[in-house]
Amino acid sequence: MVTTGLRLISAAKPLRPPYPYSIPLPQPRFPPTSYPPPSPISPPLLPPLAEIQKQQLNNIIDALIGAGDFAEWINLLSSTNSSSMPLTATLFVPGNDALSQFPSTTAAGMNFDPFIVPYHIVPQRLSFSDLQQFPTLTHLPTLFPSKYIVITNNSRFNFSLDDSLITHPDILVNAAFSVHGINNVLDYNAYGGNGLFSPPQPPDKTTASTPKPILAPPPPNDTKPVVPPRFPEEEAIIDVSIGLACLGNVFLVIFSVVCTVFTSKIH
Repeated sequence: MVTTGLRLISAAKPLRPPYPYSIPLPQPRFPPTSYPPPSPISPPLLPPLAEIQKQQLNNIIDALIGAGDFAEWINLLSSTNSSSMPLTATLFVPGNDALSQFPSTTAAGMNFDPFIVPYHIVPQRLSFSDLQQFPTLTHLPTLFPSKYIVITNNSRFNFSLDDSLITHPDILVNAAFSVHGINNVLDYNAYGGNGLFSPPQPPDKTTASTPKPILAPPPPNDTKPVVPPRFPEEEAIIDVSIGLACLGNVFLVIFSVVCTVFTSKIH
């Protein structure tokens, strides 16, 4: 130990630092930002029913424009209220020549018969292959209440409805609609009937008024005895028994003759 006028310094102990051993962390200048929880994803909004019906009607009109020869019926559909269209249907569209008999192909020109367009619409989507599955005389319901379209020919190349030939099958086929072109306007006065199938034909008046003859049973004398069937074994047994019977008769005759001769010689 060295003692001087200066401060005593021990070489055995280390010097303490002038600052503490633990330094506090600096505080953040801004408070932590809190984020709100994610909101649930809402499903996309569907368009209203009126817009769907309007879009479907526009798709039908566009398909008819692309097919050609249906401009007159397009005028009718353009003036039709889209809200009256069902969500799924089959349209049978006449060509321009079929509508030439009408004075005008607008709604005002056909106000005398407002059921022409509804009668050409079946409230069910039926492609041309679907229509071929129905037999002839099947009645298809229409938007005209209590009136039906009659399938008069279900062959592939002559498929007809109310005797009107389908000339342009499957003009439009999607998940909701089918459109087919025909060569004549369908007449509900001639073919529109009731029921899904045609009723049975009524009986003829002449045959209905004439009573049917009643067949009398045959007389008893005309009946023939019923002979039971014979088998080959039975026939053989019957033939043998008949042969034995004949031999027995012959033997009796010969025996009686011998006895007569013998008796005559004794006398």
